[in-house]
Amino acid sequence: MNRIITDNEEPKIEKADTSKLSDTVKKVADFDFNISREMLLKQLPFALFICFLLVLLIWNGHTTEKLIRSIDKVNKENKELRSEYTSIMSEMMNQSRQSSIAKRLEHLGIKESKNPPQKITINGN
Repeated sequence: MNRIITDNEEPKIEKADTSKLSDTVKKVADFDFNISREMLLKQLPFALFICFLLVLLIWNGHTTEKLIRSIDKVNKENKELRSEYTSIMSEMMNQSRQSSIAKRLEHLGIKESKNPPQKITINGN
């Protein structure tokens, strides 16, 4: 089995394995595939299955992109509405102060009372 090769001996290479390998490489490089009609028909369902999976993958990608765009749109709208809410609330807080109410009612002739309110009590029987 294992032995030392002397200088006058050449190593034996199995030509059957290298010839099969080189033939396969040659066929792949030359695109020389001998496919019979029966073999093609045998592989057709698998090829159709692969095509179906590819179409499913493409559809899934498009649906995901559409969903991401929709989420981004809703997030932008949410930010816009939140800023609008904040500005309206600050404006309302500003308008509901006592001094701003007194200024708005001044042109109608309604003035702010200078006297504090008095408590009315009724003596019961």
